[in-house]
Amino acid sequence: MWNCMGISNCLSIVCVLLTVWTEVSQSSGYFELQLIAVQNANGELSDGDCCDGERNTQDLRCSSDECDTYFRVCLKEYQTDVTTTGLCIYGSGSTNVIGGNSFQFKSAKNNQNRNNDGGKIVIPFQFAWPVSYTLIVEAWDWDNGTHSSEDLLIERSVRKERINPGDDRQTIQYNGLTASFEYSIRVRCDENYYGSKCNKLCRPRNDWHGHYVCDQFGNRGCMEGWMGTYCTTAICKQGCNLLQGVCSAPGECTCTYGWQGPFCDNCLPYPGCVHGTCVKPWQCTCEKNWGGLLCEKDLNYCGTNKPCKNGGTCMNTEPDEYNCACPDGYSGKNCEIAEHACVSNPCANGGTCHEVPSGFECHCPAGWAGPTCAKDTDECASNPCAQGGTCIDMENGFECLCLPQWAGKTCQIDVNECMGKPCLNAYSCKNLIGGYHCACFRGWAGQNCDISQNSCASGPCRNGGRCHTLLDSFMCECPHGYTGTTCELKDHCKTNPCEGPSHQQSLVVPSVLIPVIDSCTVAVATNGTQEGVWHISSNVCGPHGRCISQPAGNFTCSCEPGFTGTYCHENINDCVPPPCKNGGTCIDGISSFKCFCPDGWEGTLCDMDVNECSRNPCKNGGRCVNLLNHFYCQCQDNWKGKTCHSRESQCDSSTCSNGGTCFDHGDTFRCTCLSGWVGSTCNTAKNSTCDSNPCENGGTCVGGGDAYTCICKDGWEGPTCAHNANDCNPQPCYNGGVCVDGVNWFRCECAPGFAGPDCRINIDECQSSPCAYGSTCVDEINSFLCVCPLGRAGPHCQECEYTAACRYSGLQFPHGSRWEEECNTCQCVNGIVRCSKVRCGRRPCLLQRGGAGPDSSAPCPRGQECVEHQFLTCFAKPCHQWGVCSTPDPPPPLHTQCEPNSGYLDNSCARITLIFNRDKVPQGTTVENICSELRYLPIAQTLAKDCTLLILCDLSYSNSDAVEVAMVSDYPTSIQEAASAIVGALSKRHNSTVMLAVVEVKVETQVMPQSVDHLVPVLCVVFSVLWIFCIVVCVWWTRKRKKERERESAAEDSTVNNQLEPLRVSLPQHKDNRGKDIQHECKKLMNPPDRTCDGAEGDEEEDGEEEELRRGGMELDKFSTQKCSLAGETFFFVLFFLFTNCRSL
Repeated sequence: MWNCMGISNCLSIVCVLLTVWTEVSQSSGYFELQLIAVQNANGELSDGDCCDGERNTQDLRCSSDECDTYFRVCLKEYQTDVTTTGLCIYGSGSTNVIGGNSFQFKSAKNNQNRNNDGGKIVIPFQFAWPVSYTLIVEAWDWDNGTHSSEDLLIERSVRKERINPGDDRQTIQYNGLTASFEYSIRVRCDENYYGSKCNKLCRPRNDWHGHYVCDQFGNRGCMEGWMGTYCTTAICKQGCNLLQGVCSAPGECTCTYGWQGPFCDNCLPYPGCVHGTCVKPWQCTCEKNWGGLLCEKDLNYCGTNKPCKNGGTCMNTEPDEYNCACPDGYSGKNCEIAEHACVSNPCANGGTCHEVPSGFECHCPAGWAGPTCAKDTDECASNPCAQGGTCIDMENGFECLCLPQWAGKTCQIDVNECMGKPCLNAYSCKNLIGGYHCACFRGWAGQNCDISQNSCASGPCRNGGRCHTLLDSFMCECPHGYTGTTCELKDHCKTNPCEGPSHQQSLVVPSVLIPVIDSCTVAVATNGTQEGVWHISSNVCGPHGRCISQPAGNFTCSCEPGFTGTYCHENINDCVPPPCKNGGTCIDGISSFKCFCPDGWEGTLCDMDVNECSRNPCKNGGRCVNLLNHFYCQCQDNWKGKTCHSRESQCDSSTCSNGGTCFDHGDTFRCTCLSGWVGSTCNTAKNSTCDSNPCENGGTCVGGGDAYTCICKDGWEGPTCAHNANDCNPQPCYNGGVCVDGVNWFRCECAPGFAGPDCRINIDECQSSPCAYGSTCVDEINSFLCVCPLGRAGPHCQECEYTAACRYSGLQFPHGSRWEEECNTCQCVNGIVRCSKVRCGRRPCLLQRGGAGPDSSAPCPRGQECVEHQFLTCFAKPCHQWGVCSTPDPPPPLHTQCEPNSGYLDNSCARITLIFNRDKVPQGTTVENICSELRYLPIAQTLAKDCTLLILCDLSYSNSDAVEVAMVSDYPTSIQEAASAIVGALSKRHNSTVMLAVVEVKVETQVMPQSVDHLVPVLCVVFSVLWIFCIVVCVWWTRKRKKERERESAAEDSTVNNQLEPLRVSLPQHKDNRGKDIQHECKKLMNPPDRTCDGAEGDEEEDGEEEELRRGGMELDKFSTQKCSLAGETFFFVLFFLFTNCRSL
């Protein structure tokens, strides 16, 4: 056990070792050698021998086995006579085996300053570099012990030179008798070490001990605001009196005791000193006409205060005392009482009444004017509210009522109106200076895109077609014989029906295939028109372009004025070149621009100076002088203030704008402005917030004071225009097309079998006429179907075969045809209808009262109508527009324990939890919509080909953003594969916007028991049988040998003579040993105690003479008997070991 003393000693030793390791690891620099190339053409050593192998007897060349080359480097003090032995004083190093006879390091050769660990040797040192050195570079052949290490030298290079620390390398080429090699060397100082000897330490720091950085020579350089040898002295605020002020951080000025002021140049007078000054702290030197200990007594009260009014004569009597000699008609201590005018106190709001020959005169306080001080001074006279704001005059101040698009004290900050989402039916909302712009959908207009335009007002339908107004376009119901978007095309299949042997066939194919009108228009089936189709135009060209169809499914976009680009997605920048003058900010519009002028300028191009004197701001006869964004009043008759409105002070609350502080300097005033404002009255914004160009991606910055607004280009959004607007939301690509989002544009990468700008065009694979023998080709998705006549079969109807048609739901389907039956797929196979077995349930549909959902085109099958259902579970409100399709028969009852949120699991039941991102779920989504999407997946039809598949959904009880799904299958062994297939289908891209919102999927199934491995028990049985067989063979062999010995003994009994007598003396000992050996071997082979050895009994019953006669035969058989016993014993233990392991398994 360790005692306390032992632990203490160990800790001391560890501390010492750590200290020594720390000291050693802190070197001041390192010597670096980088190998570049090595050339040893013959693969020889320095003594002429081959590195490996022998020389060829014919050409005396070394064998093909090359040298295992590695390098040693010895760095020592400068020596005039170099000795290659002895200590490497400065250090040494070596490499591993890095090559054969010849090799090179390409990176080191091409770029010597590049780090390359191969062939690099670094020797650190912790002393002042002596500049002079001796370098010994040796190339050796590594051998695994077949030669002496001293005999394996390939080449040695000795160099004595001088080198100074630096980043540049010295390249050295050494050509020896045996080999040549090229290498580079340099000496570099460690971090924070400088100088020609790496002995100058300079470590940058910024703490209490110093604030400095180090230059390339290791000299300290103080950081900004610091000075001194170690940069520990802060540089105080400019103007600070260093005798009376100190600072602990740059820019400060902390006054010492007895001093005050921003620069500590004002002394503190004696406490209580009223009208006194000081030169040194705690003095109270009275001003003129003041006396007393605290200079509180007025020695010339009359001269200082002039208390006598109305011409009264003032006389100083005592300190702070006076008498007024009033003229006739006035009385009172200050002659303030007149006989008539001021008796009624006509001056309101604190005004002072003075008798004048004409009556009285009121001296009004700040903020009031008029003959009786009853008129509030109009601080709104200077129109401080910008951008159309309404100024409300208040007592000694004002308030601005800004328009909705402006904010701030003076209405100079633009409000982002798009935050309130004012645009109703629009692609996007764009914030402008003082307003916003809505990019309306087709068919909508108005400031907020809330006015529906009648697309049929211009009568676009031709040839007698009826026009129907849609959400963003129109639809023409064409008369018989016409087709096209505006009924401009003749339908020759109706006006000139086919004649001859090839009649027009009416083929019933329930699968929905979208016929192509052109590259920009497709026809979609509907029950709302007489023809049963809607002609829908593609929106790939966006709201500012018109799609023009081109051959081979291509298209081009014809852009509206002001837009350009492949998809008409780029607004032409009308601000290039900049049209706004005098620092105006240009805001690009649609084929227009708007200049946001700085203060003081106006006009379309900000080229007109605002005349601030046009509002006559100067009062009381003052003359107005117009300045840039300002005016100046030249006051008359001792009037003061910015607008000559006061006799008391130059300052009031409206003198300095934007929170500036006014200081009265007697005959003028000075405003101290807040950050971001300049000018004599703080009325001009620095626009400093836009100096750093905060708006990205071509956004325009408009700033005012400390705030700014970014006007983003189309396709960008966010406070700094840093986010690319998602043009793929909502999903514009149909039929599984993948939307590629660009900057204000998108592109659809169509799935196989589809084309067009939005992948709504199903490519007609029947154009190549693949069907033969008069068969009808039916175009499918990325394939085709040949409807063969009677007697024909095969993919192209090229085979002769009799097949029977199928009748289903009152319709006849030819052999091989496929169709959809709700959420299942059916196929006719030689008169037999085979359908998948998905339980579809009642299909969700949109009620006639309108609304938008995730699948606004979800109609009911023919013969059914959309009815209300009171038990639909809403997932994303509003859901009132959803109903279910009516069914003639009630749905069959469900008998299953496998339900959502039930926690039940078995071999035929699986639970799937779908977790959604609420922000991506379309409005108006129900749980039934999600369940219907799962049932209509193609993988569900594949899984239900041979077994029934039931899918149930409900809102999760534990997570409001999740939907619980229960799956039931007839085949218990396939439920896990079915759940995995459904999850795999959800992970792939698809056209449904509901499934795109899935962010996580959880699957729960019952764990199946592992299959039993029968190999180990079979092997155990086999080995057991072999073990028993071996025992039987050994017993049989022993009995056989015994019988042979008995027969030999009987044959030789008659020939015994007296010559055997000498042998009988030693027979008993051999007899006993032999009996014991036989018994021992039998016991090992025959373990049961009831078994006895026949050979032993026979030997014990024989007399001495018979034993002596048989001795010769037994000795001959002894070897074979022992060999059998030993083999049986060994085999027994092996089988016993295997049997034991079998039992454990």
